[in-house]
Amino acid sequence: MIEKSIVAWDGRPPAKAALDWALARSAGRELVMVRVVDRTGESADYFMPESVAATAPAALQNDVDRVQESHPSVTVRSEVLPGDPIEELKRLSAEGTLVVVGTHRRDGPTVRYEWSVGARLAGAANGPVAIIPESDGSRGEGIVAGVDGSSASNAAVEFAAAEAQRTNEELHLVHAWQEPVIWPESSVPDIEFLQSLEDIHRTVLEEAVVSVGSTYPHLRVRSSLIRGSAQWALLEASREATLLVVGNHGVHGLKRFLLGSVSHSLVLNIQVPTVVVNATSEP
Repeated sequence: MIEKSIVAWDGRPPAKAALDWALARSAGRELVMVRVVDRTGESADYFMPESVAATAPAALQNDVDRVQESHPSVTVRSEVLPGDPIEELKRLSAEGTLVVVGTHRRDGPTVRYEWSVGARLAGAANGPVAIIPESDGSRGEGIVAGVDGSSASNAAVEFAAAEAQRTNEELHLVHAWQEPVIWPESSVPDIEFLQSLEDIHRTVLEEAVVSVGSTYPHLRVRSSLIRGSAQWALLEASREATLLVVGNHGVHGLKRFLLGSVSHSLVLNIQVPTVVVNATSEP
């Protein structure tokens, strides 16, 4: 269960979008506005020149005071930290802590966003990470979660179901599948084989629906089995949603800042608030 939210704060529009989103779901919980003083210049999203760093604690406390006054049901506090934003936010992340970062809506080449704070942090964090794009003023409906039968996917579905229960929204479970890429280009896949493969994938999706129903019997749930790329199926399904939740398969070691391919693609093409959940994370 999420007990605390941490918002990466710098006062700019993406951070304001992240703060607004976090405040809307933090009643009765603690919310920490964190300003990371990064003098390396390597993180353009949260770089803070020396003159700003000197005034950061007082400025942040003023922001916290205003937020606390307007949101008395949330316990708001501030924290200013020196260091690299990714490392510091990763250190603060945990299973019961939701780290929330803002980002610009994607309207250009995705390659320039590959090493954004949100993408790197989601791949490194010890708990769930919410990446919130600046709002265009539109209001979506429903919560979408990706399903693939893995432990990371199961954690994402549980997070999404709990959020849908809290907000009284419909939960849309999406599972995409494709024929094996090793199929010879010169031959056509056997129809019976494809049907049996589709049946296997349908079972994965149905098991997720049953699992959600057993825990949240009154939750509205629908499901979609889609033949195609998982990332594009989820992007299309979540286009008009309020939230997209995906599991992080990720990798470790030297590549610890990388997301799995599907979640990475979704973050790079982000259009709606997106939560990336590690296999051990809970809602």
